[in-house]
Amino acid sequence: MMGQEMVALVWVTGVAHLISAFRLACYQRDEHHHCWRESVLISLCGGMFCLAGIDVLLAFLPVSPWHAGVSVLACVVIVRSSGNLMVLWHALKQ
Repeated sequence: MMGQEMVALVWVTGVAHLISAFRLACYQRDEHHHCWRESVLISLCGGMFCLAGIDVLLAFLPVSPWHAGVSVLACVVIVRSSGNLMVLWHALKQ
């Protein structure tokens, strides 16, 4: 049986993954400057976050505090960048 802290970590991690996936799915691409590589990258990351969130919530797997923290941090970064991963990529390159 899992303790209350582990149940909270599982819920926080799963919801953070699903919010990230939803934000990536709702990203409005710039039609004037459309690049197919950006679309593929954003779609793959969104699918990965969606599958990870569903896996954590349905299987109710125990997660570490580090996993929960990183997933919440990724969620915050994705939401703050409005789902545009290329903005994050260009910021890291500079």
